[in-house]
Amino acid sequence: MFVRRIEYIAVSALFLVLGVVLAVITAISLDTGISDPDRKTLKTADDMVARAGSLTSLSEDEVKIAKARVEDGLISCGDYVISVMTSPEYLLKGISDEQFASDLCTVIYGEARQNEVNYILGDLKKCSRVVAIDRAIALESKKLRASGNPSGQGSVISSVSLEKTADSAEQYTVGIKESKGSYTATGDEVRTDFFVDGSLFYGYLKYSVDKSGNNSNYKEFVLSWDTADCAPGKHEVYALLRSSDGRGTVISGGEIMIPEKLIIEPGSVEESFIPAGKPNSWYMIDCKEENCYINFAGLSEDIRVSLYDLKGELIGTNENPGIPYAVLRGKQQDTQAVAEETGITGVSNCFYVCVSRASSSDNTENDVRFTMIQSREGAYFDGTYMAVTDDGSGNVKLRDMANNTYEVEREKAGILPINGTLSSLLMADYTTAKNVDLYPKFDYLVRDYGFYAGSTKGIALRCAALEGYSANVKITADYDGQERELTQGEIFELPQGETLITLTVTSFDGYSDSYNIYLLNGNDSGGFYQNTLSKFPTSYYSGLWLLHNLKPSYVFKPYYTNITFNTALEAESSYGRSLIEKSSYPNYVKPNSKVYDKPDWMAAKSEVVSYFMDPRNFFTPEKIFMFEMLGFDPKVHTVDGVREIIRGSFMDGGDHDYAQIIFEAGKEAGVSPYFLASRIIQEMGYKGESALSRGEVTGFEGFYNFYNIGAYATTEPGGAVINGAKYAQWGKDWDSKEITDQEAKFLLPWTSVDKAIKGGAKWIASGYIDKGQNTLYFQKFDVLDDGTEKYNHQYAQNIMMAYSEGKRYYRSYDSIGMTDAGFEFVIPVYNFMPDTYGRLP
Repeated sequence: MFVRRIEYIAVSALFLVLGVVLAVITAISLDTGISDPDRKTLKTADDMVARAGSLTSLSEDEVKIAKARVEDGLISCGDYVISVMTSPEYLLKGISDEQFASDLCTVIYGEARQNEVNYILGDLKKCSRVVAIDRAIALESKKLRASGNPSGQGSVISSVSLEKTADSAEQYTVGIKESKGSYTATGDEVRTDFFVDGSLFYGYLKYSVDKSGNNSNYKEFVLSWDTADCAPGKHEVYALLRSSDGRGTVISGGEIMIPEKLIIEPGSVEESFIPAGKPNSWYMIDCKEENCYINFAGLSEDIRVSLYDLKGELIGTNENPGIPYAVLRGKQQDTQAVAEETGITGVSNCFYVCVSRASSSDNTENDVRFTMIQSREGAYFDGTYMAVTDDGSGNVKLRDMANNTYEVEREKAGILPINGTLSSLLMADYTTAKNVDLYPKFDYLVRDYGFYAGSTKGIALRCAALEGYSANVKITADYDGQERELTQGEIFELPQGETLITLTVTSFDGYSDSYNIYLLNGNDSGGFYQNTLSKFPTSYYSGLWLLHNLKPSYVFKPYYTNITFNTALEAESSYGRSLIEKSSYPNYVKPNSKVYDKPDWMAAKSEVVSYFMDPRNFFTPEKIFMFEMLGFDPKVHTVDGVREIIRGSFMDGGDHDYAQIIFEAGKEAGVSPYFLASRIIQEMGYKGESALSRGEVTGFEGFYNFYNIGAYATTEPGGAVINGAKYAQWGKDWDSKEITDQEAKFLLPWTSVDKAIKGGAKWIASGYIDKGQNTLYFQKFDVLDDGTEKYNHQYAQNIMMAYSEGKRYYRSYDSIGMTDAGFEFVIPVYNFMPDTYGRLP
């Protein structure tokens, strides 16, 4: 919080005293020879001084001092009356000539005598107020008149104006402000005083004249002042033009509101908020000799942020609905130029920040919380937001809220994706003016999109950078061997075949990143449409076209289930076939669902089942592997690849070489070892939370079951684990205590890690892979058109099993540089698939 400087406040209080001193000095220098007045004259002078003092806010003590000085002959009574009736405090009342004449009569005679008032008004038509005071007092007593024999009319002001101080968009005033005005006056004896709430305020005044030479009496002035010296709250701003004729003109500059500001520092991290019931909060930052960087993260809801320069002028406003970040950027300011321009010394590279509730928000009852990171880049490291204080290409240095510092590898620092990022991207069909659906739906983190034109003949693009005003976006279209730059909103008629649209976002500091839209209008030159796309429903086209451009070696094959999507959805949403863990995804749980497995596995909502069933939600490189063919491929699968999958898990290290065992299990069973490794982590937990991974189930010690085979859920605590242990001991018929010949081929009983992993792999191959359920999707959703009963032969009840394991496969392939290999994917197709998809509760 700022307060007005003491010396500024004191100026007003001391003004009259200084005027008195000035008059004394003048009187002495002129050697007027003021004689000792007689007793009657002294009484008259005392009365005039007292009545003049009542025109302003002079205290009794100040009036006594003035009387004593008049009595001692240090100043004449006329000089004192002149000093009072030409003072800013008196003139700020907007005194007209009529009021002036009445006041002067009251000072001299104790009442406003009409004849004397008219006499003074007559004088005012010919001379200045200073002369009028002197002549009126002389009529009462020549001994009391002013020293120096005032004469003439003095400078006269007319046609005055003052621009109102401009507020911010939030109706607040910050920074160094400039109040501009003009006046017309005869002569040059004019001065301007600036006031805030009636107190003379420090400011720097500049004059200029009519350069055209048409009006030598016309002058303009600019008064600069620093609002940082004002306390928060409402203030009245006005100027007083005083001329040598003793008159003054008050010009209102309007009412301003100075916000309360918190100080933030470059390189710092601060948690802050907009208080409940308030529309915004304000901050000030002195960026020294650097650019201004402020990042907002951890938003409790959307916000609008604005940055103002040291003169309180808006640099820019950013608002990114639905994006968890906001940023402000400002270039280092020329403080020397501002100091020279305004005359204000000690100007610093200050910026002002306003954080407001989002434009769409009507919620003012709650706090809006956020974290402010004052650095070019921000990071989320070790569970907290940090400033990046040194952003080298190798290690980066971080600082947290408590000013603790860290040095970590850049790829492990959790750098926030804020620079070179789009916050919105819309593409419209220019014939219908409606937005078309890119694949996938826009997400600021996703850089690549696909679109099959179909009936769309032309498009128009609009986008915005997360950095808003401080970034630049360049749009180019590459087609038929030529490149064309597009402007936002420009209509672009789609050529036949392939078109690549690139949106390059150049950040405030020059860093750039690109977004790509792969468009296809009709057939492509490589035959992908003819050989692949045409075999799928059109709603698959945009996603598969995207994948083809990103991974041209991938092969996609449709599998027609010959059932309607709603039929399959109804079946998969019933009888506890699709479960979700309530503690992790409470919004996904079907209302009033019972607990199917401890601790809180419950039935998933129908829309959740629909999302994970619909193949169109997973046509990106990271998600497509739920459709990967799960057979063993020696060109793709390696022991090192398995090690990458299990790195950091309970199988990384210890007494067993899990990677080698899993690779051999996959090779012997003809199953992807990556699938086996991922399935073990899925079933046992990343840290081996299940006792089945350690052979430590009570009553079944020494029996392992890494794939949870036979571990069907029950409502009893730990029922699924006990059932899995029973299967590891005696197979599916535990009560008979007899292992069948077929089960013996699965290496039952599973009394060692090696037997459990390899035997379980054979069981999976026999029970699923060899029966056509050769993708993660088909293992979760038994929708094969193979003559058997559907929906019952499903490996897991976890609705997210295929999705989460598929992402794990991708990460393992990516870690060993195998994502460009020629994978084959089998993708199910249903009849009457829904028009809309991609939504979760």
